Amino acid sequence: MAHGFESGFFVARGAWHRLGKVLQKPPTSKEAIIQSGLDWQVLEHPFYQQGTENSETVLRKRLVRDRDQKVLGTVDFDYTPLQNQDAFRWFDPLIEKGGMELEAAGSLQGGRCIWVLAKVAHTEATVRGHHDLIRSYLLLHNSHDGSTAVWLQFTPVRVVCMNTLARASSSRFKSLWRNQAACIPHTASLQEQMAKLQSLVDMNKLEFQTSVEDYRAMASREVNSELLSTYLGNVLGTRRPQLRPEWAQLVENFERGQGNHGRTLWDAYNAVTEWIDHQQGGSNEQRLWFTGFGTGATLREKAHREALSLIQSRSTDWAKNRHHRERAIAFSR
Repeated sequence: MAHGFESGFFVARGAWHRLGKVLQKPPTSKEAIIQSGLDWQVLEHPFYQQGTENSETVLRKRLVRDRDQKVLGTVDFDYTPLQNQDAFRWFDPLIEKGGMELEAAGSLQGGRCIWVLAKVAHTEATVRGHHDLIRSYLLLHNSHDGSTAVWLQFTPVRVVCMNTLARASSSRFKSLWRNQAACIPHTASLQEQMAKLQSLVDMNKLEFQTSVEDYRAMASREVNSELLSTYLGNVLGTRRPQLRPEWAQLVENFERGQGNHGRTLWDAYNAVTEWIDHQQGGSNEQRLWFTGFGTGATLREKAHREALSLIQSRSTDWAKNRHHRERAIAFSR
């Protein structure tokens, strides 16, 4: 299954796949590790592995789940796993300060991937009236098969499964460049590096407010059919609908998509993201890859950038028109 869910918990609201436990209030880290089904450890089993022809035998190790002896992955001998209990403990100082609450956590792909999601306090905002409520979360995701480093990043995505994790992590490299994420290798200094990251929380609040302002600006920009065609053409790279079969679906999403009203640039932007997340691709697996790691991640960023470009061009045009009006009034006096 594309959602890849094995076990987990969610606070107040369940997940779309209707799996896992729904808790009525945010748990402590000790409660969370049990409720998420992550109360197990990764054991390290060294072994010698023969390399390719004419290469030396190397010392490797298997990562094994102690609960059922399931082999999660094979890694280099100097690989240092991040135990689940240490992933949860990292959030404790932030929770104690009142800056965060645990929101969700769980195991994906048979324990090979885990995530812990915390809601950042005082960052909730609406884009349009009482609709389109968005929140800021701090996401820790980690692999126990050697496939990824430990990632800590801020995201507006409520992660509940592999699909939503892919969506959230699609922006991780951009966030890393902006100092809004951290990528920590599985080395001996893993714990030391994680201890230095508490200051990211305050930085995120500024970044989150900037994102909210972007979204609200989109929601205030009315869009007619001509401007919609301009926007979709800029995002897709062509003004000729017949060259892009998804064009008709994007127009449909704009007019009648999830939460859309067919009136603003916010509707147009959401039309593109809905297609990326839920409609393109021939299977759930293809869609998952496209959304999180393929061209879908790039397309989402382009849709955001082109929307802001149209907003800025409108502000420039308004300023020019105002200047012309003021000059006309001055000459008429």
